[in-house]
Amino acid sequence: MSFGTIYHNTSAVNALRNLQSTDRQMTTSFARLASGLRINRAADDVAGLAVSEKMRAQISGINQSKQNSQDGISMIQTAEGVLDTAHAVLQRMRALAVEAANDSYTSYDRTQIQNEINQLVEELERVAQYTEFNTMKLLNGNCLGKANVNNLFSAQAEVVGKVENADYSVTILDAGTACNIHGTSNLTDGEDPDTLLTLKDIGIIDRQELHIYSAGVATIIEVYADDSLTDLVNRINKSRAGVVAGLDSEGNDLTLTALHSGSRFNISFGDDPDGIATKLGLCYGTKNDLSSPRFAQDLAGNNLTHKTFTSGTDTIISITNITLQSMFPTEPGSPSRPGGYGQSLGVFRSDCDIFTEKELMNPINSLDPADTLRPLWPSVNGVSDKVNLTESLLLKGIVLYIDEQIDYGVMQQTNDDDSEGDWTAYYPDPNATPAGDAGSNGETDHRARVPEEMELAYANYYTLTSFKLSIRDSRPVYHIGPNEDQTINVDFGNIRPEVLGLTVNLRSSGNFYNGKDVLLTGAKAPDFRLNISLQTQQCAEAAITTIDNAIKTVSAYRSRLGSYQQALNHSVHYLEVADENMTSAESRIRDVDMAEEITNLTRHQILIQSGTAMLAQANARHQMVLQLLQ
Repeated sequence: MSFGTIYHNTSAVNALRNLQSTDRQMTTSFARLASGLRINRAADDVAGLAVSEKMRAQISGINQSKQNSQDGISMIQTAEGVLDTAHAVLQRMRALAVEAANDSYTSYDRTQIQNEINQLVEELERVAQYTEFNTMKLLNGNCLGKANVNNLFSAQAEVVGKVENADYSVTILDAGTACNIHGTSNLTDGEDPDTLLTLKDIGIIDRQELHIYSAGVATIIEVYADDSLTDLVNRINKSRAGVVAGLDSEGNDLTLTALHSGSRFNISFGDDPDGIATKLGLCYGTKNDLSSPRFAQDLAGNNLTHKTFTSGTDTIISITNITLQSMFPTEPGSPSRPGGYGQSLGVFRSDCDIFTEKELMNPINSLDPADTLRPLWPSVNGVSDKVNLTESLLLKGIVLYIDEQIDYGVMQQTNDDDSEGDWTAYYPDPNATPAGDAGSNGETDHRARVPEEMELAYANYYTLTSFKLSIRDSRPVYHIGPNEDQTINVDFGNIRPEVLGLTVNLRSSGNFYNGKDVLLTGAKAPDFRLNISLQTQQCAEAAITTIDNAIKTVSAYRSRLGSYQQALNHSVHYLEVADENMTSAESRIRDVDMAEEITNLTRHQILIQSGTAMLAQANARHQMVLQLLQ
């Protein structure tokens, strides 16, 4: 630059440029030292910022996953603590069963023990229904799955284990019937036939006992000489013996009807030690003689239209899968074959109205080997083959309860006792070949076998006997990782007494019949629970095994929850290590080295001072030109 040039001060411009650059660098140092971060904006390190933000997302996810895991552990501990209470209840029940199995106790003593058993069963039910975490019920099956039936008049369902999401069409092919036993002694006062008797008139002395068995559960009914038949009926109905008692239309003969349908709940009287059942005309001989039904007789000895004993019959259903068609091709059915009777997952039989995994995993080949319309297995590419239900998880983990109302409904009760329970085996197709006539293929169309007394509109019939069952897995999902699908499913148990085999609940709200009439007592289906019995030595022995099985089930639940808790504890430990290492890595990218940055700041401060001085010198340099004017 020429000494005499004054229009452009190039030296000052150069000094200013360097001073401004130093100032910008010092401002960056100020920001880094103030925030402790090397990267405060994208311009500080473009690639480093992207990597750092991704790591921050992982770290945030890891921290929340730790919280999720710890919340899951708390939830599991809540359930496991309650299972400890369930174990204590079951251990007490087992001790009582062992105590009652000793014949040093009278029936009165065992009745008192039974009262405690009943209270313990109710306590177990209460614990199962009331155990909650954040308002979620843990031990009543809600944390296993949801089972929904679109027609509660037909059935209910409950989840008791791991289930597969699926929808089913269920057809009730044959609704099981309940056992009926009618007294045949024409129980009137011998001196005055028009007078209702007291039990002393048939030989009851002082206090005696009537033993009633249903599903192997014994209930002892106290019988007193001065009781009337009505007194006995009321005592039986209050005892929850698994039966409902009533009187015939004349009020003379006692009738007992099992509260639950199926052969499992057939009524018997044990050895009838005091002969009460015999005196009431409920059985023949000194012991039960129920090997074959017998018709009731009038005073003249003529057979009446009802039987003295009608055995409970099995319930048979057909289930069609309507979701996983690619795995199990089935036909949804047609009006003449509700529920896909010919193409289903199988036909299933139960000795009561309850279908557990035992029944649902073992389909039967046909209703009747001689039936020309016996159910077929699903056909794949024209080849009929059995469905491996166990491997598919279909129908596993659920219990299906056919509503008792179907067994006690009006259509079940006819004067011809033989027809009870058979009506659902027929499909009323108005276009079918008349009963007994041969169709175009020369075969008899059995679908047209509609009993004359069954005059029910097809729409109502279909609604009654077919329903949709929807099963959904609702096990809690704990998200225990920072990324998608890093989850764990936890299986909580179902400790309801019915699931553990300690009781059977009645599911119905209908009238009770005695095989010919509505019971004169006007009895309605109560909220009935048939608990395990300790009222005889034999029942107490059997109860020990039942309770042992319940203890094993609860132990399995606790063990499973314990394993989940251990897994979550390990997950928390892993997440803590991952958090530490990820934070360290992110720190190396994002955090500032304070010592290095202070050194840079000191250098920038010196350069600022030097640059300012040089800018001043450059500005003063042009002042020397003025000396030429002197």
